[in-house]
Amino acid sequence: MPFTLPPLGVFLERGCNADFWINILLTILGYLPGIIHALYVTSKLRRFPDSDGGPLAETEGNPDKDRIAGLACAVGLVNQQKDEGANIEVRIYESAAKFGEIGAGVSFGPNSIKALRLLGAGECLERFLEGDEDPNTWFDFFVGDVDHPKSGEFICSVKSNPNLPDVTENVHRADFLDELVKLLPPSVALFGHRVTSYTPHSTGITLSFTNNTTTEADIVIACDGIKSVLRREMYSRVPGLRVEDQVAKYSEWIAWRGMITREEFERAMGKEAKTKMMHLGEGRHILHFPVRGGELINIVAFVNDPEHLKLKGRTGPWAESGEQAELLEDYAGFNEACLELLKAIHEPSIWGIFALPPIETISDERIVLIGDAAFGICYRHAMTPHQGAGAGQAIEDGLFISSILSSPAITNAPLSDRATKIQSAINAYVQVRHPRGEKVQSTSRENGLLYNFKGVNGEGSDVEKIKQTLAHRLEWIWEYDTEKALKETLAAL
Repeated sequence: MPFTLPPLGVFLERGCNADFWINILLTILGYLPGIIHALYVTSKLRRFPDSDGGPLAETEGNPDKDRIAGLACAVGLVNQQKDEGANIEVRIYESAAKFGEIGAGVSFGPNSIKALRLLGAGECLERFLEGDEDPNTWFDFFVGDVDHPKSGEFICSVKSNPNLPDVTENVHRADFLDELVKLLPPSVALFGHRVTSYTPHSTGITLSFTNNTTTEADIVIACDGIKSVLRREMYSRVPGLRVEDQVAKYSEWIAWRGMITREEFERAMGKEAKTKMMHLGEGRHILHFPVRGGELINIVAFVNDPEHLKLKGRTGPWAESGEQAELLEDYAGFNEACLELLKAIHEPSIWGIFALPPIETISDERIVLIGDAAFGICYRHAMTPHQGAGAGQAIEDGLFISSILSSPAITNAPLSDRATKIQSAINAYVQVRHPRGEKVQSTSRENGLLYNFKGVNGEGSDVEKIKQTLAHRLEWIWEYDTEKALKETLAAL
């Protein structure tokens, strides 16, 4: 009768050295050694009140989106271990004392929801899909500038393909992350661990933390945000790379944010107003969408800042309480309905949007960057937020890296081939994800210019040209054949 190992967590709970016992027992008995994955997820939180009473945070990156990538990956690995018997241990090293969330909204396209389902986490969004007034509509676009000859007029609706099995959805970030966390065993996360460096070696990789502890793993999946410590370490270690080439730069946009009740929204916009709208104008635009079943309306008002007037000496991403008077001054010249909407935000916050330049590599020996650490904007993201695609890319990242690392081609490799197989897994991930992430990053910036009447292909403020550009602008993101790309990647391992 074959020997059956207890779950890896049992060794840890008993205080055993899991690495030692797994390798020795499995080697003696002829079993294949388990692969240990360490996911490092971090944020630096500073609380101040948001308009819905939730916390906001100034951070090393976007903690929510970094956590979306890391938690999605962890859920995928745990599910592979549970459902497919993959020899995997997952550990999340989180710098905060607990998983904390920002009180703001997040948008998911059909590709995001498909990736969640493939991860085995589709249930995270099920309860949010009810009651949407039009689940195929991303936004209805209108002219916001009062001086535009078509001020207040409808431009077009951007909708997902009604033949797709999945739709677009907007949720409260905190609600969504709470649902993701529920899918993980509590023992997976270790809190209070902020990373300082990594050291790859012949048998694995060592992570060092500010609390003077270290840990060993076979691979590190770095989800530590746009100001990633591990990415900086990578660029200081790898020959030919320069640390300054991976530093986030001001994207020349800021975002005003706030959340109001449905009643406040209807007082400003009227009871018949649609809740998913984008109002375009010269150098600025406003978007809003419902969360929590329509009880709250999330509002984001972007301002293009090519002269860097909003920086005020800052050199990195920031988020702080702002003054309503400054918000209204930024939108002087917008129509009355838009101004009434902004007046409903009694305690707005202002966010500096920083973005990573295209970076040369997202991997080193036994370590790979995902989420904002790889393709960051910051408000905190690694790519500018003008396609609502950042969270979806984080989920896709989590799906691909967890599926690749859980493949039998990797987990069933003999101990003598393990290092080579792990590196081949990292290379396969980079090959399939890096080009898509870079394209989402570049086209997102183009969208921001389009909304601000600066154009992608000379549209300017021409409403008909903007309509034509928007018509199919997001199809390549939303209609991505995730299953085909994943199947081809796994077949090539």
